[in-house]
Amino acid sequence: MGLYNNVIENLGGSGVLGNLMGSVEGAIGSGISGAAGKLTELAGGGELASRLSDRAASAANQAAASAMTKYVPPELRRAIDGGANIADSLLSGDLEGAALKALDSGMADKVLDRLLGGSSGSQRFWRNKNPLYGGISPAEAKRIHSQVISTRRAKENLFLISVSSPLQGDFSSQFNLFCVDINHTPFNISGDKTKVGGAYLDMPAGSEPDELRITTLEDQRGTLKRWFEAHAAAVAARDGTVGVPGQYAITFTIEHAFVGAAGGVTGKGMYRPVTYDVSLSRREDALEEIQMTFTQIDTFMRP
Repeated sequence: MGLYNNVIENLGGSGVLGNLMGSVEGAIGSGISGAAGKLTELAGGGELASRLSDRAASAANQAAASAMTKYVPPELRRAIDGGANIADSLLSGDLEGAALKALDSGMADKVLDRLLGGSSGSQRFWRNKNPLYGGISPAEAKRIHSQVISTRRAKENLFLISVSSPLQGDFSSQFNLFCVDINHTPFNISGDKTKVGGAYLDMPAGSEPDELRITTLEDQRGTLKRWFEAHAAAVAARDGTVGVPGQYAITFTIEHAFVGAAGGVTGKGMYRPVTYDVSLSRREDALEEIQMTFTQIDTFMRP
């Protein structure tokens, strides 16, 4: 009876506030600890008696926890705690808090089901169109919500760029290390509108070349600037001669959304350098950025 009295005393001050099942477990643990302390005193104290009582208390706590798990499943524990919290709010006069706790505990769903006439009424509620859901049924709204949250969204910061050319070979590692922004138009179909009577006819003319704009950071050696200038010199040399694409063509491969085995979208094309812009300023201590522009070579050509 001593353990029972200790548990009752520990529960007496807690009321129905907070987690009721947690309070029960805490009270049992406290009672076991108290009983272990008395066992140590009866055994004459000392280190041996203390260790034996500690082991006995640990075993008793494990046995109590196992019993709580076996005979009070999680669903029942949540229901008991929910009922205790709602009762506490009602006793304290907090009607709004009691209503919110009832909604959180799922009790309101059962009450709504009864008000709607049992399972058949609940099914009608889920199937019928509801203006609160934009004129669709709650079941359809739930399906749309599930579809939205289950779709893997593309992320603009996940991309991989590969760069290679006959002039300097593969240069992908430097671009991936410093590249921060990529902007381009993979497809641009130009055309005219021709007026015929009171209508217009669409007259597509063809595909416009893609313009690739890349913003990168630069290192102190000017690695990317030197790379760009070498390709620009291969296109138009200082002596006035012009090179051939076989010398300066740059192959860009861009994987975005998800890269590698995860899938995604891959774009690949052959480009030549056009220009690069550099902005320098003493207003702030910032990293230098380079805006590079490339244009597609012969839209019918594919790498």
